[in-house]
Amino acid sequence: MRIAAEDIAAQYRQSIWAGQYRYGDVLPRANDVAEDLGADRKTVLDAYRQLANEGLVEVRRRAGTVVTHRTPMRRMGAERYARHLRRQGVVAFMADRLAAGESYQRTDQTPTVRRVPAAADVAAALLLPLGAMVIERARLVRDSGGRPTQSLTSWYRVDDVAGSPIETSNVGTAGSGGGYSALDELGIGPTEITEEILARMPTPDEAALLELPGSVPITDLTRHARHDNYLVEYARGLYVGPRFTWSYTFPVPD
Repeated sequence: MRIAAEDIAAQYRQSIWAGQYRYGDVLPRANDVAEDLGADRKTVLDAYRQLANEGLVEVRRRAGTVVTHRTPMRRMGAERYARHLRRQGVVAFMADRLAAGESYQRTDQTPTVRRVPAAADVAAALLLPLGAMVIERARLVRDSGGRPTQSLTSWYRVDDVAGSPIETSNVGTAGSGGGYSALDELGIGPTEITEEILARMPTPDEAALLELPGSVPITDLTRHARHDNYLVEYARGLYVGPRFTWSYTFPVPD
């Protein structure tokens, strides 16, 4: 009985996850794999296409089947929001890169800022009437290779942040310390943050935004940042699933 494409894909998938093939490595030629395993070349190509659909490899003309899977970055918990990091100009996505030993530039984050009518979830979170104007700051973050790793959109009350770097900074981060430093300067810096995460498959629009192949999951984040009991930011984020491990350290309650 001949080996199936699923079996070949499983073999190379495990090898990639185990680090035997790393980012930038080229998988063996389909002809060579077919000969070694006693399989059809088409079966091997079907296996490689499965891996490509999962975002593990990319089939490149003249280069072969190149591994695009990277070792997941550690997406930290409370530490990524530390004030002492913001004072040094290190915002949350940069803190994750530092923890992973990866390089970063402030312009790895591309913002789009505008005033928009509040959608139902935004209005409910910020305790505003439906359709009230809010300041929306949307960011797309790319890694050093130019691939998107995450997107994050935050909404704020106009009365809270109008004219601050949250609204006026249109390149990179919202000032040197990011949006939370801007809130600190306004006297409403976050004192408590709640994050909820959900793993799911992306919609077509989300897959296009994050430049994902067909079968790559995402992590959907909802964030509420409060100053005392006052909500100062409501945010929704999308993270490329295989790019992050989520790490939280916290005291155990009595």
